[in-house]
Parts: sequence; C-alpha cells; structure tokens
Amino acid sequence: MPQQYNQWGQSVGMTLTQFEPCQFRCKTEVGQSVRLIPMLPDQLDDSLLQRLWQTVQQEPDERCWTYLPYSQIQSMQQLRDYFQQSFHFAGSMHYVIEVGEAVVGWIGLLNVRPAHAVIEIGNVYFSSLMKQSTAATETIYLLLKACFAVGYRRVEWKCDDLNTPSKNAALRFGFQFEGLFRQHVVVKGRNRDTAWFAILDEEWDALDQAYSAWLKADNFDHDGQQKISLGDFVKVYG
Repeated sequence: MPQQYNQWGQSVGMTLTQFEPCQFRCKTEVGQSVRLIPMLPDQLDDSLLQRLWQTVQQEPDERCWTYLPYSQIQSMQQLRDYFQQSFHFAGSMHYVIEVGEAVVGWIGLLNVRPAHAVIEIGNVYFSSLMKQSTAATETIYLLLKACFAVGYRRVEWKCDDLNTPSKNAALRFGFQFEGLFRQHVVVKGRNRDTAWFAILDEEWDALDQAYSAWLKADNFDHDGQQKISLGDFVKVYG
C-alpha cells in the first residue's frame, strides 16, 4: 500500500486529504432480478416476514444454518424477534431479498464503522431457492455499489474458514483474501477460525464494470444460464 515518511523518517500511511466519515441511508435497492428491502428493528413489515417464513419452512434440511451463529429458525415469532434484535449484531442494517413474488433470504451490513469508512457484508441467508443464482450475485452487487457510492473505503466479508462455499463465493464476488484469524470466536460451542476478505474503493471501478457486463441480458441464454462468468469479466476489467 502507498506510504509516506514523517519527520523522523518513519514509514506511515498516506494522509487522506478529503476523507469524511460515511453517512449511509438504508433504502430499497432495486436490480434486474432482485429487490433488497430494508427490514430495520423499528420498521418490520409483517407481510414480508410472513413470505420469508414460508421460504424458511421449505428448506429441505438444516445445512444452510450450519455456519450461521444461530440454529434453524423454528417459528414466525422467532424470525420476527431476530429482526427486532438485529440478529444480535449491534448497529447492523438488514435487508430481505425479494425475487418475483417470493422473499427468498436476508443479508446484513454489519460492523459499521463510519469514522473509518469500513463496513461488512454478512449474516447472509440465501435460501435453497436462490443459491448460485443470478439474484444471489446481484444482491452482493447492489450492496457493494451502495456502500462505495457513499464513500466507504473498504467492504469486508468474513466467514468460518471451514465454510468452503462462502470462501469460494467471496472470491467469485471479487473480494481479496487477506488472512486467517485463528481461534477467533466460539460459535455454537465450537471453535471458529475466521477467514477475512475485503474489497477496497480503488478496486471497485473495475469490479463495477465487470458486474455490469455480467448482468447484461445478452450474457444469459434462454434458460437463464450465464455465457461468460463473472470471474472472466473480472479478468477483463481488472
């Protein structure tokens, strides 16, 4: 990373001459295949929660909860309670994910640090209805775009190091692997080593072009299958 020297000849980080703390306003984000609707503790929409609960009940098994910090949700009331408590992530902002007429998951912006212009995408529940879908990728794109648009310098992604699908997804979405925090936290009574990923603002312009190219209608066939992968577009624009 760029550096400079102080009066004693020591290496220090570059001075940020135009930096201001970020002000993020949580609003509905609309893409081509998906809508992200804010579900804040004081703004719960029961109709959205009911549709989301219907999706949760359709999960074929409990594997989607393995790496989340809570177990399978057992009732509509428990689902409401989690949103009211922001899933115990202080200061977080959560969205429900709407595709067509279905509400198919949720996602959060966590560990919001406006003074440092750093934020994390996390607490991701992509239901079995949307895994490995265009909607899943566009969900990440919409949040990344919203964060960098208001001046965030860094967007993070963290996951259990044993959660291989999440690590692969982070790389596919354009995040860079930064390292492993060993014995980082205890989750559900088990040790968790945490893998850290991030995208920086200086990397975003190229990624934005890659996502935009990937999402174009002519990149998908009649069955909705991609012709060129996002990763290939990242190589072109990176």
